Amino acid sequence: MNNKFLGILLAISSLHASASETNHSSASTAALAAAVSAANSGFFTFDLGDYKVVALHDGKKMFSRSSFNQNLTAEELQALLSETASAEFSGSVNAFLIDNKKGNLTLIDTGAGNCQGDQLGSAAKNMQAAGYKPQYVNAVLLTHLDLDHVCGLINNAKAVFPLANVYISEQELSYWQADETLKSLSDGKAAEYTAVVGQVRSALAPYQMLKNVRTFKAGAVINDIEVVSSLGHSAGHFSFLLQSQKKSMVFAGDFVQLEKLQFIAPKLSSELDFDPAESAQSREALFSKYAAEQLWLAVSHLPFPGIGKINAAAAGHYEWMPLGSPATPATPATPATPATP
Repeated sequence: MNNKFLGILLAISSLHASASETNHSSASTAALAAAVSAANSGFFTFDLGDYKVVALHDGKKMFSRSSFNQNLTAEELQALLSETASAEFSGSVNAFLIDNKKGNLTLIDTGAGNCQGDQLGSAAKNMQAAGYKPQYVNAVLLTHLDLDHVCGLINNAKAVFPLANVYISEQELSYWQADETLKSLSDGKAAEYTAVVGQVRSALAPYQMLKNVRTFKAGAVINDIEVVSSLGHSAGHFSFLLQSQKKSMVFAGDFVQLEKLQFIAPKLSSELDFDPAESAQSREALFSKYAAEQLWLAVSHLPFPGIGKINAAAAGHYEWMPLGSPATPATPATPATPATP
């Protein structure tokens, strides 16, 4: 039995023990966790120092278990997948609005808009339910250009955020805009690219016409938010770090997607990742860093509101502690501050 295989088994055992302890926590804590999960049905507000973060639920999305098959041996994968018989995992699509309480609104990702069916596309509606008007958003920061992150930019080919500058990494924008990209891809990747590139370009088109598309590199600071490298999932995937009053939150994007598998086995990547090996390297490094620093994460596809912290479990393995769990008790949500012109 190899050490990695044994490590996965030990991590699973450790997480079962942790879950058992959690199940014996107070009824009030369980009720609090449930309240967070269903907060306002489509939005949840969270104070981070001088800022208000509003989690926006865009809808539900299913992830195929079979596509997560990279970087583990067959033995390791079998041990990991033995914990679930489900062929699919139900995930969430979350966007996040940052209100600096001084009239500046920054949106992290936009949801799927009309690109991926009726189960998605509610982020803008939930923003309005939270008391904010999309037309007053000043900046949109995109972790990457997958359809469930970019298509919410438009509705009926018109800009949903007409006053906003849209920020994208140089690598990501080049990948989706350059005619040479298609020639460089394998047949399988080329087919995936061809199927969605038109929708990606259409989502950006109104902002490009307004000359409101900007690019960034790692380390850039936009509206007091730092760009953090988290490459691998896409050609130019980045996360964003917000710090205030000694509190920190990383808006993680898709560097982790599956709560049930990738915290136990950070090396596990999807075959749909742009670079599965680099994706795993980013995940392992960032899990270690964020667990040590105990900062907050806001994650695109973990259960709504997608906010929590990472704890180290067995060596090289981790667990997700969502907001409202005993390790990350929630504080009462404060009312959203409506944007004004």
